[in-house]
Amino acid sequence: MDLGFGNENQIIGDATASTILRATQAQEAALQSELSRYDALLESTDSELEALRERRLAQMKQSAEQRRKWLENGHGIYADLLESVGGSAQHGGDVAKAFFETAKKSNRMVVHFHRPTTRSCDAFHRALADLAPKHPETRFVKINVEGCDDVREGGSGVGAKYLVEKLGVVVMPTLLIVKDKKASHQLRGFDELGGTDEFSANDLAYVLGGHGALTRRDDEERAPRFEEGSAGGVNSLKLKFGNNRRGVRSGGYDDYDEDE
Repeated sequence: MDLGFGNENQIIGDATASTILRATQAQEAALQSELSRYDALLESTDSELEALRERRLAQMKQSAEQRRKWLENGHGIYADLLESVGGSAQHGGDVAKAFFETAKKSNRMVVHFHRPTTRSCDAFHRALADLAPKHPETRFVKINVEGCDDVREGGSGVGAKYLVEKLGVVVMPTLLIVKDKKASHQLRGFDELGGTDEFSANDLAYVLGGHGALTRRDDEERAPRFEEGSAGGVNSLKLKFGNNRRGVRSGGYDDYDEDE
């Protein structure tokens, strides 16, 4: 087939034509497959259509039951972890105990370690509050580490200091992704969000979806304007569910930016 490239470039021309032909054939095959599926549906007997309907209803019931269980476990909202599990009445104000109990019940969880006096945390508050009702498959919670050094009985830092040190939380704000009882990744500050707090909820969903923290919706599949950060996990570790807290090294955390 002479495409006018001349003898010297005829091989390139043939290869190009072959590629175009294969692409066209693939499109035609996909279209034919779709038409065949509709033809089969139209030609189905009443019993086959009824069986198809029953399968679809079973799938819908299963999805509804799964959603109900998620909502019963606190999914669908973005809330303070202690408050969402009944606070001091249930866990004695111990946020670490609440954290481990919650991780047992939810296969996927996003935990925002924040501090009210760090204004950059507000960007995550807004985005996570937007995402929570859209992604009932994931539990979204926040842990206030303000005064986490107050570890007296009844103090505001009971359990928080342990989590900060055990999980290596060193930047405010930090998002911790927990999957199948494993702390799999940390988003420290906004490095994976273009280095700015001016990101959208869809931008955050795209990044979280890349780490398996949620299932992206169709409107969240488009890559953000910034380059996605490294997909490698930070501080990946298996969560321990025992009660022994001895041997935790003392330490603190730094602000992502300076408070004003």
